[in-house]
Amino acid sequence: MAALYITSMSEAAGKSTLSAGLGSKFQSKGSKVGYFKPVCGAAEGTDRDVEFMKQYLALEESLESLRPVSSSVEELAATVDEKDSPWLKKIEEAWSKVSPGKDVVILEGMGGFEAGSDSARIEGRIVAALKTRSVLIIPYEADLDVDRIVAAAKMLAENLLGVVVNAVPESKMKSVKGEKVPSLEQSGIKVLGVLPEDRTLLGVTVGRLAEHVGGSILNSQDRSNELVESLMVGAMSVDSALSYLSLKDNKAVITRGDRPDIQLAALETSTRCLVLTGNIDPAPGILSRATELNVPIVMVEKDTAGTMEALEEVFEKAAFFDEKKMERLDSILEKHLDMEAFYQAT
Repeated sequence: MAALYITSMSEAAGKSTLSAGLGSKFQSKGSKVGYFKPVCGAAEGTDRDVEFMKQYLALEESLESLRPVSSSVEELAATVDEKDSPWLKKIEEAWSKVSPGKDVVILEGMGGFEAGSDSARIEGRIVAALKTRSVLIIPYEADLDVDRIVAAAKMLAENLLGVVVNAVPESKMKSVKGEKVPSLEQSGIKVLGVLPEDRTLLGVTVGRLAEHVGGSILNSQDRSNELVESLMVGAMSVDSALSYLSLKDNKAVITRGDRPDIQLAALETSTRCLVLTGNIDPAPGILSRATELNVPIVMVEKDTAGTMEALEEVFEKAAFFDEKKMERLDSILEKHLDMEAFYQAT
């Protein structure tokens, strides 16, 4: 049995994404795949990532076994140097239940893995205790600090399989591959892949969006599974609306229900849905045009500011329960990740 521990240098860096993608890849090759998240930081002991992976990989183990410890970094760090840390013992006991019978187990780490940090010390103990290979995700930043990456990666020592640079804008791919990757490899750090930024993976379906804000879909309900990749508020003058709303594709436009001028302008651009606030019915002409273009209209009671705040929250918590996302992720990993290095490691 092989074990791959996926961690990252910051939160929301793509651990769950890579875990899901790798799990799918290994399953497609006929491997019996497991999943394990040793530490769940959620206050109530729940974690949507774990729930998703249990469903996605068709795992039989209970959620409690898949995420045995629910504690803060501070709580764990208080006993990280103890020989018999109670939380580590609990992790090892759960591991003995979820790993048997598997060819590969994907472990999702805590994130925040920086040289000398509490998170790194905690995860270092987990990796050593469970004898896993490790992958460190590096989220793209405007100025990637190679020395900082190397320092973090070397904390994993011989357990490190390599690093993955994630969510790199298309305009920066050439410089990352031509400058940062060689620098990392010259420092003895294997780069397993440079993954492009992809808005599809961050999207939310129209149906999920409507559900989150308590809205009603008035038309074209067969398009409720379309992915919304970004949000725009339509509160500008009609003269500037068309040029402004043309700046983003596959978006949801949030505007008051009594702004047919903005709504019409939005329908002339790449819009996945209109979100009309204030519980105001759209004008018949707007509803007709939206239906003609197969653009759902979602009507909500909240005002525009409250609706936008709620929708930003649902984007932050976007889950992977979507076939289109998983197909896109599979394509990205196939093209940009050294899958052979993963297969050889297992």
